[in-house]
Order: sequence, then C-alpha cells, then structure tokens
Amino acid sequence: MDLLLLYGGIMVACYWVASRQRNRAAKFAFLDPVLNAVVFALVFIMGLRMGANEEVTSQLGTIGFEAVGITVFTVGGSIAAVSILRRIIGLDKYSHPKKERMGDDCTDIEISKDTGDIDDDGTAGGDSGVKMTLGILFFVVLGMILGYFLVPQLVNDLVKFQSVSGDMIVVGLCIILGIIGFNMGLSGEIIQSLKAAGFKIFLFPLFAISGSILAGALYSIISPLTVREAMAVSAGFGWYTFAPSVISDAGHAVAGAVSFVHNILRETLGIISIPLAAKIFGFIEATSITGVASMDVCLPIVKKACNEETVIYSFVIGVCMNIAVPVLVPLIIG
Repeated sequence: MDLLLLYGGIMVACYWVASRQRNRAAKFAFLDPVLNAVVFALVFIMGLRMGANEEVTSQLGTIGFEAVGITVFTVGGSIAAVSILRRIIGLDKYSHPKKERMGDDCTDIEISKDTGDIDDDGTAGGDSGVKMTLGILFFVVLGMILGYFLVPQLVNDLVKFQSVSGDMIVVGLCIILGIIGFNMGLSGEIIQSLKAAGFKIFLFPLFAISGSILAGALYSIISPLTVREAMAVSAGFGWYTFAPSVISDAGHAVAGAVSFVHNILRETLGIISIPLAAKIFGFIEATSITGVASMDVCLPIVKKACNEETVIYSFVIGVCMNIAVPVLVPLIIG
C-alpha cells in the first residue's frame, strides 16, 4: 500500500508540474527515448533477479507444465472478459467510443491525435510494436541468463542482491511513472478521458478478475489441481511474492509452487506481449494480461504501444487487482 501511494503521488505531482508547461511541450521530446531506456534497464534487472533466484529456476522443470497451462487459461479468460465488456460499452480497439453509423456508411472508428503506435491502416503497434516486444524479450532473457550463470559467481550474498536489485526496480518505477505522469500533464487529455469513461472504467478490472478466476476453475478440469487450488492460483494476478506463500501456508505445497511460477510467467508474458496483444486483441485487453503489474511496470509499455487513454485503464485494472489479491487468495484457499 505504501508503494501504491508513492507511485500514485509521483504521477499526480509530475502531472501537476507538466500541466503548467504545456506551452513548452516541444522541449520535452527527449523524455520518450529516456523512457524507453529505463524500461529496458528495468526488465533487464527483473531478468537478473529471476535468473539468480534458485526457487524460480529449480521449479521451472518440475511444475512448469502446470504453470504454463493455467497461465494460458487465466490470461485468455481475462482477455475474453474484457473484450466482451468493451463491446458492450461501445469502445473500439483503441479505447475510444465508436461513432454512430452515418447514413449507409459503415461505423467509423474515432481516433484521437494521441494513438501511440497506430499505423496508417488503423492497426496498433506495427513494426515499432514488434521491435519493442523483441527488445523487451531480449533484455529479459539476457538478464535471466546472466542472473543464472554470472550473478552467483560474482555475488556472495544473494539475499542482499535480491534486496538491492528490488530497490533499484522501485527507483526505476518511480522514474518511469514520473515521466508518464509528466507526459500526461503535457497533453492534458487523461482527465478528459477519465471523465468520459466515468464509473464504467471500474467494470474492466471486475471483468478481468472474474474472467481469470473462472478460467482457472475451468483449467482444474484437465489438471491435477483441485478447483479451489486452481482458482486460488489464478487469483494471484502476477503477485508472486504474496499469493504463493498464502497458498503454501494453507497446506497446498504443490499449488503454492505452481502459483509462484504462474505469477512469474503472467507478469513476464504481459511485459513481453503487450505490444502484439494490443495489435491483435485491443488496447484495454492487453492491459489485463499482466495483472498487478498493469499499474506500474507495464504502464510505460502501455503508453508506448497503445495511447494515453489506455494508461488510465491499465492503472485502474492494476490497482484493483492489487487490492483483490490479499482478499481473494486467502478467501478461496480457505
């Protein structure tokens, strides 16, 4: 909760400062390449941490199959549920309201000036989205390889390494969220987007959460996991430091191990796939993949691959999932 307040406070403060600088917006064009550099550095550090964590590497072979299976189901469930809601509400793939049908013409898609990496043909991401996905994948994999082979050789105290690298991630997130908040303040469109979305914006995390847990329950049909275990695992939403410990402490050791790897996979999958998922499924659907990371780590990726309107959906989905995990996991596992 302290970090949530810190992140939110930084974004609000930077938004306020930038709102006073809108007439000088052109002078801050350098922030985008800085943002990209910090994102790549951040995912590299995350890769180092995962590669150096024996608990992660030792379990990948034994329970990886179950973790991959439930990850595919839960991510698919969230995407499907959010996609259904988006169509019910009347938003297009780019988080914008659809225009009314005019005469005999087909319904047009309303695209604002700030549409991230939308190409001339209306698709999201394009070559830049693919390049960003490949770049993120490269730095995550590189970090994991170096973390596995080099970190144990160079670092005597791995516990301290995890602690220091964790602090570095927090600092990097603060920088990233500060830049995002500043860019939002320069454009001034995010408040209008939030007002336009209204209360219905909170329906998206509700649907994303419900879709994920329902998909977890369905996965139990083809898995050794019980319905309760599968639902508890799916309710972790990428929070790999909380959900696995609660499930294990409740006497479900195997499910706890599956939860740990699943939540690692869900966050990593989201970080890697957001640009392509936005292009294939839709902007808001892409934000539901990573779970709790949608409110911090993935915001710069959403901003780059989608648009500023989608950032607020991503943040709200991440915050609501963050609040839901400590409630749902203990409640489900009993």
